[in-house]
Amino acid sequence: MHRKSLILTFSATSLSILVYLFRPKRAQAPVIQKNSSTYPGSSILIQPGDLLFSPIGKRESKFIGHVGIVNHQKEVVHSIPAGLTKDNVFNYYQKFRSIKIYRPRSPEIGISAGDYVQNLYNDYSNADYRIMPPLVTASHQQYCTKIVWQAYYFGAGVNLGDFNGSAKAIHPELLKDRRFLRLVL
Repeated sequence: MHRKSLILTFSATSLSILVYLFRPKRAQAPVIQKNSSTYPGSSILIQPGDLLFSPIGKRESKFIGHVGIVNHQKEVVHSIPAGLTKDNVFNYYQKFRSIKIYRPRSPEIGISAGDYVQNLYNDYSNADYRIMPPLVTASHQQYCTKIVWQAYYFGAGVNLGDFNGSAKAIHPELLKDRRFLRLVL
Protein backbone atom coordinates (compact mmCIF):
# COMPACT_ATOMS: atom_id res chain seq x y z
CA MET A 1 0.00 0.00 0.00
CA HIS A 2 2.78 2.40 0.93
CA ARG A 3 4.60 1.67 -2.33
CA LYS A 4 1.42 2.34 -4.31
CA SER A 5 0.95 5.79 -2.69
CA LEU A 6 4.60 6.66 -3.38
CA ILE A 7 4.20 5.73 -7.04
CA LEU A 8 0.98 7.74 -7.23
CA THR A 9 2.63 10.77 -5.58
CA PHE A 10 5.65 10.51 -7.87
CA SER A 11 3.41 10.24 -10.94
CA ALA A 12 1.33 13.26 -9.90
CA THR A 13 4.45 15.31 -9.22
CA SER A 14 6.00 14.30 -12.54
CA LEU A 15 2.82 15.17 -14.39
CA SER A 16 2.69 18.58 -12.68
CA ILE A 17 6.27 19.30 -13.67
CA LEU A 18 5.63 18.28 -17.28
CA VAL A 19 2.50 20.43 -17.47
CA TYR A 20 4.49 23.39 -16.11
CA LEU A 21 7.38 22.88 -18.54
CA PHE A 22 5.18 22.49 -21.59
CA ARG A 23 2.53 25.07 -20.75
CA PRO A 24 1.69 27.52 -23.53
CA LYS A 25 3.97 30.53 -23.55
CA ARG A 26 2.57 34.02 -23.64
CA ALA A 27 3.09 35.20 -27.20
CA GLN A 28 3.66 38.75 -28.33
CA ALA A 29 2.00 39.99 -31.45
CA PRO A 30 4.63 40.74 -34.08
CA VAL A 31 5.37 44.40 -34.60
CA ILE A 32 5.18 45.28 -38.25
CA GLN A 33 7.50 48.14 -39.03
CA LYS A 34 6.21 49.81 -42.17
CA ASN A 35 8.38 52.90 -41.90
CA SER A 36 11.95 52.72 -40.59
CA SER A 37 11.93 56.45 -39.86
CA THR A 38 9.25 56.09 -37.14
CA TYR A 39 9.13 54.25 -33.83
CA PRO A 40 7.51 50.79 -34.02
CA GLY A 41 3.74 50.92 -33.81
CA SER A 42 3.61 54.71 -34.02
CA SER A 43 3.83 57.63 -36.40
CA ILE A 44 6.45 59.42 -34.27
CA LEU A 45 9.60 60.23 -36.24
CA ILE A 46 12.94 59.02 -34.89
CA GLN A 47 15.23 61.99 -34.17
CA PRO A 48 18.83 62.41 -33.00
CA GLY A 49 19.10 62.81 -29.25
CA ASP A 50 15.90 60.90 -28.48
CA LEU A 51 16.27 58.89 -25.28
CA LEU A 52 14.70 55.44 -25.04
CA PHE A 53 14.09 54.38 -21.44
CA SER A 54 13.11 50.89 -20.36
CA PRO A 55 12.39 49.80 -16.79
CA ILE A 56 13.68 46.29 -17.51
CA GLY A 57 15.21 44.46 -20.42
CA LYS A 58 14.81 41.03 -21.90
CA ARG A 59 18.47 40.21 -22.46
CA GLU A 60 21.09 42.85 -21.87
CA SER A 61 19.66 44.70 -18.88
CA LYS A 62 17.52 42.23 -17.00
CA PHE A 63 17.50 43.62 -13.49
CA ILE A 64 17.56 47.39 -13.58
CA GLY A 65 16.46 50.17 -15.90
CA HIS A 66 18.19 50.99 -19.15
CA VAL A 67 18.53 53.96 -21.48
CA GLY A 68 19.85 54.44 -25.00
CA ILE A 69 20.26 57.51 -27.20
CA VAL A 70 19.55 57.92 -30.92
CA ASN A 71 22.37 59.02 -33.23
CA HIS A 72 22.08 60.57 -36.74
CA GLN A 73 21.77 57.18 -38.45
CA LYS A 74 18.62 56.49 -36.38
CA GLU A 75 20.50 53.87 -34.36
CA VAL A 76 20.23 53.53 -30.61
CA VAL A 77 23.63 53.73 -28.93
CA HIS A 78 23.75 52.19 -25.47
CA SER A 79 26.15 50.57 -23.05
CA ILE A 80 25.94 46.91 -22.08
CA PRO A 81 28.43 44.72 -20.20
CA ALA A 82 30.07 43.77 -23.53
CA GLY A 83 30.80 47.45 -24.34
CA LEU A 84 29.06 50.19 -26.30
CA THR A 85 26.67 48.92 -28.92
CA LYS A 86 24.34 50.21 -31.63
CA ASP A 87 20.97 48.75 -32.54
CA ASN A 88 18.45 49.83 -35.09
CA VAL A 89 15.29 50.98 -33.33
CA PHE A 90 13.33 47.86 -34.22
CA ASN A 91 16.00 45.58 -32.68
CA TYR A 92 16.20 47.77 -29.59
CA TYR A 93 12.45 47.35 -29.17
CA GLN A 94 12.93 43.58 -29.35
CA LYS A 95 15.50 43.67 -26.54
CA PHE A 96 13.76 45.99 -24.11
CA ARG A 97 10.24 46.33 -22.72
CA SER A 98 7.87 49.18 -21.95
CA ILE A 99 9.99 51.75 -23.75
CA LYS A 100 9.30 55.42 -23.07
CA ILE A 101 10.75 57.99 -25.45
CA TYR A 102 11.92 61.38 -24.26
CA ARG A 103 12.90 64.02 -26.78
CA PRO A 104 14.94 67.18 -26.24
CA ARG A 105 12.77 70.30 -26.20
CA SER A 106 15.27 71.87 -28.60
CA PRO A 107 16.13 69.92 -31.78
CA GLU A 108 19.59 71.55 -31.80
CA ILE A 109 20.35 69.97 -28.42
CA GLY A 110 19.37 66.56 -29.78
CA ILE A 111 21.55 67.00 -32.85
CA SER A 112 24.56 67.97 -30.72
CA ALA A 113 24.01 65.08 -28.28
CA GLY A 114 23.57 62.67 -31.22
CA ASP A 115 26.88 63.86 -32.71
CA TYR A 116 28.69 63.43 -29.41
CA VAL A 117 27.37 59.93 -28.72
CA GLN A 118 28.42 58.81 -32.19
CA ASN A 119 31.94 60.10 -31.50
CA LEU A 120 31.91 58.30 -28.13
CA TYR A 121 30.91 55.11 -29.89
CA ASN A 122 33.61 55.52 -32.56
CA ASP A 123 36.32 56.17 -29.96
CA TYR A 124 35.24 53.83 -27.15
CA SER A 125 33.13 51.00 -28.58
CA ASN A 126 35.12 48.54 -26.45
CA ALA A 127 34.62 50.54 -23.25
CA ASP A 128 34.64 48.59 -20.02
CA TYR A 129 31.25 48.40 -18.31
CA ARG A 130 31.71 50.18 -14.97
CA ILE A 131 29.18 52.12 -12.91
CA MET A 132 31.53 53.70 -10.37
CA PRO A 133 33.70 56.12 -12.40
CA PRO A 134 32.53 59.75 -12.08
CA LEU A 135 30.31 61.03 -14.88
CA VAL A 136 32.86 63.51 -16.28
CA THR A 137 35.84 61.15 -16.38
CA ALA A 138 37.01 57.93 -17.97
CA SER A 139 35.22 57.64 -21.30
CA HIS A 140 36.82 54.19 -21.61
CA GLN A 141 34.61 53.10 -18.68
CA GLN A 142 30.89 53.43 -19.38
CA TYR A 143 27.39 52.38 -18.44
CA CYS A 144 24.10 53.32 -20.06
CA THR A 145 23.30 56.41 -17.99
CA LYS A 146 26.83 57.76 -18.26
CA ILE A 147 27.03 57.76 -22.07
CA VAL A 148 23.69 59.56 -22.30
CA TRP A 149 24.69 62.11 -19.65
CA GLN A 150 28.06 62.69 -21.37
CA ALA A 151 26.41 63.09 -24.79
CA TYR A 152 24.16 65.83 -23.45
CA TYR A 153 26.72 67.44 -21.13
CA PHE A 154 29.76 67.51 -23.41
CA GLY A 155 27.92 67.50 -26.73
CA ALA A 156 25.10 69.95 -26.03
CA GLY A 157 26.06 71.73 -22.80
CA VAL A 158 23.04 70.28 -20.96
CA ASN A 159 23.34 68.73 -17.50
CA LEU A 160 20.48 66.21 -17.41
CA GLY A 161 19.49 65.67 -13.79
CA ASP A 162 21.70 68.57 -12.65
CA PHE A 163 24.45 66.25 -11.38
CA ASN A 164 27.93 67.37 -10.44
CA GLY A 165 30.65 65.71 -12.45
CA SER A 166 31.76 63.48 -9.59
CA ALA A 167 28.39 61.71 -9.35
CA LYS A 168 28.58 57.92 -9.73
CA ALA A 169 26.18 55.02 -10.38
CA ILE A 170 23.23 57.15 -11.56
CA HIS A 171 19.99 55.30 -12.29
CA PRO A 172 18.64 56.00 -15.82
CA GLU A 173 15.32 57.33 -14.48
CA LEU A 174 17.17 60.27 -12.93
CA LEU A 175 18.00 61.62 -16.40
CA LYS A 176 14.34 62.37 -17.18
CA ASP A 177 14.90 66.09 -16.73
CA ARG A 178 11.71 67.88 -17.79
CA ARG A 179 13.56 71.18 -18.13
CA PHE A 180 15.23 69.80 -21.25
CA LEU A 181 13.20 66.73 -22.25
CA ARG A 182 9.58 65.95 -23.00
CA LEU A 183 7.81 62.61 -23.13
CA VAL A 184 6.72 61.78 -26.69
CA LEU A 185 5.76 58.11 -26.44
